[in-house]
Amino acid sequence: MKKSKIAILTDSSSSIYSMEHDYEHLFMLDLPCFIGDRVFTNFMKNKDEEFYEALRNSNEIAKTSQASIGEILQMYEQLKELGYEEVIYLPISKEISGSYGNAIQAKELVEGIAVHVVDTKRTVSILGAMALEAARMASEGYTSEEIINRMYYMRDGSTYYFTVNDLTPLVKNGRLSNAKSYVANILKIKPIIQLTPEGKITGVENVRTFKKALDRMIELVNEQVNHKTGHIHIAFATEDENLELFKEKVHEKFPHLPIKVFKIPATVVAHTGLSALGVGYVNY
Repeated sequence: MKKSKIAILTDSSSSIYSMEHDYEHLFMLDLPCFIGDRVFTNFMKNKDEEFYEALRNSNEIAKTSQASIGEILQMYEQLKELGYEEVIYLPISKEISGSYGNAIQAKELVEGIAVHVVDTKRTVSILGAMALEAARMASEGYTSEEIINRMYYMRDGSTYYFTVNDLTPLVKNGRLSNAKSYVANILKIKPIIQLTPEGKITGVENVRTFKKALDRMIELVNEQVNHKTGHIHIAFATEDENLELFKEKVHEKFPHLPIKVFKIPATVVAHTGLSALGVGYVNY
């Protein structure tokens, strides 16, 4: 029986452009970011750097945009023209962005290629890890059903925790009130934010001081990760002494597990700001 030619598609929230791979059938859609009138795309080429630099030098609120139905449809058509018979699309969690819904609508408008849109409930490097695994399986001849089942397994065995040292971006983006921010700053309270099993970004705890928040995130991951098959992910927005301290703490806690470090993609930094640090895991 002839195996179907399968393309794997994800978006720029996945950090995929920061991951080394040689899968030529792995594709990415840009999720645009905005600072004032400036539009930032083409993350595969500039690796977020232009956006990061603009954010450092601006007092304006950064905003993001979902992939439109037209953009997704165009990508489906391009993949069909390249000879793919199926595409598995791994978009950012539908609880964070409307890209999933747009992908479903675009699916109804394309013919000649089977489209599978996965409810990933994930973003950042966990989504990237899922995309790489899907690409590996597609290259080795697995069916779309087998690949999708594997995606659900990885999705359900993963999470991320984040904290921020500067609450200002969360206030500007409406995720934290000015009053709460004022009290939090006075008491040196830092939020711990989780990418939940449902795919939402939700505050789960408040901790006194940034360093205690880092320790608490590591403990939460330690309680949940599979200590035989898990991979640890560290996510950062700024290379500074906090990152170095955090990496030391994570390596000390998980000397027996693979640890990878990724820059937080622009799509997420637009909301968290440049002080964000995170740690998560994926069970393989």
